[in-house]
Amino acid sequence: MNKPLRVYVAGPYSAKTPDTHAAVQEVARNVDRAVEVAVHLIEKGHYPFVPHLSHYVHTSPHCKRDYGAWYYELDNTFLDYWAEALFYVAPSPGADAELERAKKLGLKVFRGIGEVPDAKRVRLLGEDVPFST
Repeated sequence: MNKPLRVYVAGPYSAKTPDTHAAVQEVARNVDRAVEVAVHLIEKGHYPFVPHLSHYVHTSPHCKRDYGAWYYELDNTFLDYWAEALFYVAPSPGADAELERAKKLGLKVFRGIGEVPDAKRVRLLGEDVPFST
């Protein structure tokens, strides 16, 4: 078994449609898709980072403004200083830029869950937990 990897999940976030109602649904599907990938990575024994979860900061009533490009800065710090691999969910301008950045950094790139190796057991709540595939 391999050691667990810190995996950055890159995929579409923004909606392509100008229709406000449909855009909200499209963003929700994009966030959901990234979380689904993260769950598969966790089940394989890895540590995913899902930048899409900034969505909940952005949409919170406590957030009084759009931080725009700052989100990209935040995400890039995880790519530059934390990630050991990148999981490329699907093309988008942001995900494509993250993919290129990951390649320049020499990170492993996965495009499908079947490409991701299983990792060794991890300790959760005091117990060794095998991860199923």
